[in-house]
Amino acid sequence: MITLSQLGFGYGAQAPLFQNVSLTIPTGRCVALLGANGQGKSTLLKLLAGALTPKSGNLRVLDEIPRQRSPQLYQQLFFVPDQLELPPISGQRYLDRFGLFYPGFDAERCAQLLTRFEVDPSNTLTELSLGQCKKFYLAFALSSGCRLLLLDEPTNGLDIPAKAVLRDWIARHLDDEQTVLIATHQIKDIDASVDALLLLAHGGVHWFDLWELPKSVAQSIGPQAPEHSLYHESRAGLCHALVPARGTPPCEIDLELLFNAFHHNFTGMMVELEPEAA
Repeated sequence: MITLSQLGFGYGAQAPLFQNVSLTIPTGRCVALLGANGQGKSTLLKLLAGALTPKSGNLRVLDEIPRQRSPQLYQQLFFVPDQLELPPISGQRYLDRFGLFYPGFDAERCAQLLTRFEVDPSNTLTELSLGQCKKFYLAFALSSGCRLLLLDEPTNGLDIPAKAVLRDWIARHLDDEQTVLIATHQIKDIDASVDALLLLAHGGVHWFDLWELPKSVAQSIGPQAPEHSLYHESRAGLCHALVPARGTPPCEIDLELLFNAFHHNFTGMMVELEPEAA
């Protein structure tokens, strides 16, 4: 699906965001893309979408070089940016005009999603609120039939019911030939939907399979942190900690806690999760 080989990228004279990154992202996964501000989440999505050119190395998406912007690639790739600029036409006219570019576009599914999002496609797009525009464009993206969906902060501006609709679609309709990458600061909005994690830190992009993660780390909740904890924080008077699994029964990991652990103890977490790389 996606292959990065010795990828490097940076803006001008600034320190590189990525250096010698090699990674393969398989088909059929829903991936959370996490990183602190300025670590390159949006940049990576733009590289995958062909909006930016790598400074070094190679990048292939669906067996294409994104920067060549082939029609074949763009028929199977849909990028939802954080900031939208939509034309002053009705939503229905937009769908009729641009849905033609996507062979797998499902107009009936789009209509159903717009109903669930409570967006009237007869309204002029430039007259919609920020949240309504986001709902409209997400409905279009989720109905496009594309094999790769790149979503940059998709829950920004969404109300609580709309976030539930987004999670429900991913759970019900993502098939084995589709991959979704979601860059977000609001991991709790989509944590139940994702099955893999891409962590951006220290100029690298690190892949973690959430199905395999419980074999390496476990979560502990109690009055105080265990002596061998990798990271801990206080929440409502209780200590939430990540500890090495080491025989502990597998349990669900809080992804916000996991991200905070990487942010504060990156080296320790990498040693525990990727001992062969350390």
